[in-house]
Parts: sequence; structure tokens; C-alpha cells
Amino acid sequence: MSTSFYKKPDAGDPSDVLQLFPRYNLQVLCCRYWWLKKWEFRELAYPYWRIYYNKTVGAEIHHQGKSYPLNPNAIVLIAPNTSFQSSLSGDLSRDRDFELEGARIDNVTTESKMMAEGAVPHLFIHFNLGMPYDNIPPGIFVSETNSLWLDKINTLIAHLQHDHRRFSMQTSLDLQALIAGLLAEIPKAKWDLISKDMRVLKVLAHIEKHLSGNLNNLELALVAGMATNAFTRLFGGETGISPQRYVKKKRIEEACILLHHSNLSIDQIAARCGFADRFHFSRIFRQLTGIPPAGYRKGFQLS
Repeated sequence: MSTSFYKKPDAGDPSDVLQLFPRYNLQVLCCRYWWLKKWEFRELAYPYWRIYYNKTVGAEIHHQGKSYPLNPNAIVLIAPNTSFQSSLSGDLSRDRDFELEGARIDNVTTESKMMAEGAVPHLFIHFNLGMPYDNIPPGIFVSETNSLWLDKINTLIAHLQHDHRRFSMQTSLDLQALIAGLLAEIPKAKWDLISKDMRVLKVLAHIEKHLSGNLNNLELALVAGMATNAFTRLFGGETGISPQRYVKKKRIEEACILLHHSNLSIDQIAARCGFADRFHFSRIFRQLTGIPPAGYRKGFQLS
């Protein structure tokens, strides 16, 4: 029996069916293991994904009137820009927005000592997937631990207690496998994109890659291959926000990530995110977040 090919088999795939797979760009921002004695925040919202796993009970997060306890039997995944509160000691002064007490667990002895003192061992991972998958609706997703995930979590913890700066290829793959497994647990309906129009999606990807560049409406319309007025109407109709408001929002989100996960100066962050200078950046940042960049960096330095 002979086999017929609709395209040359030396291409590596003898099928004539073109397959399309979603493209995402996993960027791990940090993976850390800390002890916590206080973790009291009135409100937390970040432009990146978060994974929480606690070895002992005690801490909770709260979202839309519902409490989610952190414990050894659950892994919590938090979508970007989800507003939530956290509590551990339950002791937060009325005049404070947060109280945080903790530090890195650098070996098994430190872990045992701090647990004996009532501290909670806390593994947290921050990451982004890139456009458009960082724009899913806000939400908190809880998955029960299983032997496979616990094995990868324990591998990560053991590595972090030995070396918290550099990851081996195997440990990095374990980290990525954990992230992928938890993402796969998210209900399919949650992955509805901000837009299904390919012209808008192309512009969204362009904005993400060129935050420091010229992103006026004329430039974005050229990327979409449309007249400027037609493009602005399409963009607003698809996303519910004007192109320039979206650009401003993405620049501030990127600034938040850099303030948390880089050693760049505020001037360098302002330039990288497309602001004319530090003063312009600080004004817009305070306008959208309610606090200045320096205060944002200082207040969440353990996160």
C-alpha cells in the first residue's frame, strides 16, 4: 500500500493540515521561599500572576467577600490585576495599609527555627505570560495538592534553600511544569481574550514590545493597517478603553513589575516605560496607583 502526501514529507510533518497553537511568552519574575510572621495588607493588586503555597496553616487571602486559607493541601493561583487582601497575625493598625515581617529561608535549620517561633513558610512565584493572556478576567484559583505538584514544590524549596539566585535547567523545568499544570486547571471560559480581532491583537502585541517607543494613535493605526479614526473606534469597541488609556495602563503595569523585580533606578524605569522624564512618570504613576513609585517599591520590597 502506498502513502500519499499533500506536502513534501521532508518538511517534518506529512500532514496537509495546518495546526495553530496559542503563543505565549512565559517570563518568571521570581521564585522565593520566605518565613512570614506578619502579612497584613488591606489591598494587593499586581499586573502579574502569583502562585502561593504555605507549608503550615495560618495565612489567608480574601477576595470579593470570600476567604482562601493557605495551607499544605492547596496551591493558590492569582490572575493579574486581581484585588485581594491578606492576613496572618490579624494585627493591623487602623492607620496602616500594611504590615509585613519576614525574610528568606536560606537553609533547613532556619526553616525549623522560624516554624518553632510560629512563622509560616511561604513559597511564592510571580510570572507573566504576555499578551493577550495576562489580560484574562481577575480571579483566584485554588488547586488541591497532589504528589506530582508536591514533588516539584519540594524540589523548588530544596533548591532555594541551597541557592536562591541561580536555577539549574532541571529545576527551571520543574518550575515551568508547575506553572503550566496550574494554568491548565483554570476553566476554559476564563481564557476569553480581550479581543478576537486580529488587527487589535496585533496592536496589543506591538504595544507590549515597544513600551518605550512612539505609541500614538497614528503609529498604532499603521500597525493595524487602518485609518486612524477607524482604528480608534475599533480599538475602543473591542477593549472598552481608548488606545492611549490602554498604553498608559500598560506602561504603569510594566513599571510596577520593574519596581518589584529589578534594581533599575526610577529614572531608568521611567525611560524604559516610555515616559518623558521621572517627573512625568511619577505624576502618572501616582495618578493611577495612588502612591509615588518610590513608595510603591519600598512598601512591597519583601514581595
